[in-house]
Amino acid sequence: MNADLLKGKLKEHGLTQEDAAARMGVSLSCFNAKLNGRAGAEFSLRELQALKTILGLTSRQVDQIFFV
Repeated sequence: MNADLLKGKLKEHGLTQEDAAARMGVSLSCFNAKLNGRAGAEFSLRELQALKTILGLTSRQVDQIFFV
């Protein structure tokens, strides 16, 4: 996962990690663990879809962020 690209997209939309976590319905600590890949944590398909909607990502951008 390209965490820097995701962080950049959050910043472009004026969102903090806490904002994104709240909109996705997960805790900030859970979001951070997934963002940083701690303990094998990964975003679920539902969470990927939520981020795609929240950030207005194209399918290509989703691939660039999550499937590198």
